[in-house]
Amino acid sequence: MARSWRSAAHGTTVSVGLAALLATLLATIGVGWIATSSAHAQLGRALDRPERTDPTPTPMSGWHFDLTAQTSVPLSVGLEATITTPIGFFVYGGGGHTPNAYLDVVSGILRGAGVYRERLQPLVDEAIASGAWNVRLGGGFTLPEGLELSFGYTMLTGSSALSAEAIEAATGQDLRWPGMENIPIAITVHALHGRIGWRFVVEEHFVMRVAVGWTHEVDNDVRATVPEDVRALPGDPAGSIEQDMSEGIGEYGFSPELLLSAGYRF
Repeated sequence: MARSWRSAAHGTTVSVGLAALLATLLATIGVGWIATSSAHAQLGRALDRPERTDPTPTPMSGWHFDLTAQTSVPLSVGLEATITTPIGFFVYGGGGHTPNAYLDVVSGILRGAGVYRERLQPLVDEAIASGAWNVRLGGGFTLPEGLELSFGYTMLTGSSALSAEAIEAATGQDLRWPGMENIPIAITVHALHGRIGWRFVVEEHFVMRVAVGWTHEVDNDVRATVPEDVRALPGDPAGSIEQDMSEGIGEYGFSPELLLSAGYRF
């Protein structure tokens, strides 16, 4: 009986051991299969995912071209183009018209400040009646945050017709001449300007600028178109008018300005 019991116990132990070994093998195979499947899945996703690459810099990276509509009160309404380098230096050029309404404001301020006498007003009104055209060129430096400083050149040119009555009231000289109803006069002003302002860039393409500045005349040319016989009159009244107007522009040819612009960055 004892031997039978020991044999049965030994058989039971062997069976249990075999079952445990079989379970361990199955578990190991299952885990390995799961791990292998997961690795394969991850590898597949990695192969399917496109490789991320940084954009390749182009020769024009960091360069900007802005085209804006701008007004610079009281000197100009027009267009301006600006090219900015990657390090912040920029150059600009623009052109436009100086409206008569702007010049009226300036003449009103000067007259109110007593810069010129009331009797000169008819001559001033006729001289600025058609406004003027202007060209502006310059360059400067802008910080990444938007602050910019610039300096440049301004040319203003305009023409008008002065009546004999306005000339007489202003100068006391009689320039009436047979067949000459008025005196065409052309004025060109050369000036330097400086600006300080802020440039805003919205959504990488919409550009706005606000700046204050100062423009100061450095040279001018005034030319009246009259017959040679008029220039030959004693005292050369036409030449005197040209000289008086040139000296007036030289003495009072300066103005503060407020610049506002908006446009597109390419």
